[in-house]
Amino acid sequence: MQIRTCLINVTTIISAAIMLSSCSNKKTGYVDIFTLVSEFELQKEFTDQTKRDVDREKAAIDSIVFSEKLKDPVSSQRIHNELYTELYQKTEQRNKEIESMIWARLNPYIADYGKEKGYIYIYGANGTGNVLYADKSEDITKEVIQYVNKRYHDKK
Repeated sequence: MQIRTCLINVTTIISAAIMLSSCSNKKTGYVDIFTLVSEFELQKEFTDQTKRDVDREKAAIDSIVFSEKLKDPVSSQRIHNELYTELYQKTEQRNKEIESMIWARLNPYIADYGKEKGYIYIYGANGTGNVLYADKSEDITKEVIQYVNKRYHDKK
């Protein structure tokens, strides 16, 4: 009976040691979400295009308002406000669409990166409560940025 108890104890200890050693081999990391998105090439392209589009629309609005100001100075302010409000709303809607497109592209890239590099978790850190603290040694933001930009350019 003592041998059986001893074997059970040894087996339990060995099992625990194997479980602990396998846990220590599992990799986790985190990515600074703001940096990732701002450094993602597709985001940069969208930002540049949106700025050009908004600047073009502002110039058109300013031209319309100037022309209206010559005819009727009182109504020109109303037109100015209406047109800029409309531009703001269109820009906000476009930004939401862009954000969805960015994450639709980033999420599979990040998942592939995690699988290829053997991560069990990649956390998103952005200061809003997802990760309140993480050691800098676990920061894989730069590596993920390089990976997602390479994948993006390879797909172009």
